[in-house]
Amino acid sequence: MGERREIALGPWAITEDWVQQYLKAVGDTSSLYFETGLAPPLALAAYAVGALLEKLKLPPGTIHMFQEVETIAPISFGEVISGAAHLGRPQLMGGRQFISVTFALVNARGQTVLAGASTVAFPAPFQAEREES
Repeated sequence: MGERREIALGPWAITEDWVQQYLKAVGDTSSLYFETGLAPPLALAAYAVGALLEKLKLPPGTIHMFQEVETIAPISFGEVISGAAHLGRPQLMGGRQFISVTFALVNARGQTVLAGASTVAFPAPFQAEREES
């Protein structure tokens, strides 16, 4: 596994309804996002990780271990976001396999708006496979 595998994420539209669903799911009752018309950065990160996990064929017992997010630019309601994730090399530790993933999300102008990294752990031995897009 010498090369880094790229997995496409998105595109998806950032709508008020999409933000409302995220805020309801996390129990956030703040009206700040609707007053400013900006999406919560962690909603984008959650969507990116969710989209990635849907595309990977991971076994039962997989655990999402770690998340790091860097907000680079605000994302307004109505924008369309897409991006890509890159799988790192699997590491074996204590009977579990760990894979780190980096991702970047871009707006319709191709500007990076959010970047991050995530790590998942799953029972070893197992070879994570990608769903064909």
